[in-house]
Amino acid sequence: MGAKAKKAVLLLVCYLLLLGWYAPAQLLRVFLPADMRVGSFSGSLWQGSLHQFNWRNVTLPELKWQFTWSSWQPALRLALHDPQGIQGSGTLRGWLSLQLYQWQLSAPAGFVQQQLPLPLPITAQGKLQLRLQQGEFSSHGCSSLSGGVANWQNAQLASPLGELLLSNVQAQLSCDAKGALALVLKQDSSHLNLTGRGSLGFDGRYQFSGQLRSGPQLPDVMKPLMNQLGRVDDQGQIAWQVQGKLF
Repeated sequence: MGAKAKKAVLLLVCYLLLLGWYAPAQLLRVFLPADMRVGSFSGSLWQGSLHQFNWRNVTLPELKWQFTWSSWQPALRLALHDPQGIQGSGTLRGWLSLQLYQWQLSAPAGFVQQQLPLPLPITAQGKLQLRLQQGEFSSHGCSSLSGGVANWQNAQLASPLGELLLSNVQAQLSCDAKGALALVLKQDSSHLNLTGRGSLGFDGRYQFSGQLRSGPQLPDVMKPLMNQLGRVDDQGQIAWQVQGKLF
């Protein structure tokens, strides 16, 4: 290849890179799955945002992204913003597998409770916060998690019979042998003691099983509500299970 041809190829490559760099984010609409809806796009492919994002049961007014590099891997820095729902930020990176790096998410407990309908007329109050240092996912599901903690702050459950006060509920997150997201939950307050384990699969199926125990200051008016969850055993505990599908 002559010198002129090499210069022409170099100019062409630079021109294509320039076009790609300034390509509008609107081009992403072509690649969206059929069940995903976006109201509008702004910015470029490399740094932009989408507005009025809807996918299954999730709605976000705004999602921002920026293409970058992290630990010598291509990465996307994402920021989610919804004053009434999920807010957070973190990095997606990886070559052959998907890695989540330094994620923080928060949402009103009521928003999450709407996705997990309970068998009793109860509404959740407080805020849920999720912190994840690093996680890796493949086509088979969850491969590894480190530093995964979920906290329910100022936790309360409101029912027609009154309020059930909970201490800050904490759950440790990990991966189970089937590739599902697993959690170990515990909380202990003057109204209620709860321990248990659960899992959430990539197909949206979830299950949780645990033990409930009435606290020393549980209001008498709430005790009939507790009895609807199951029979109290000799240790004063109620075995509680819930399962279903998010989407």
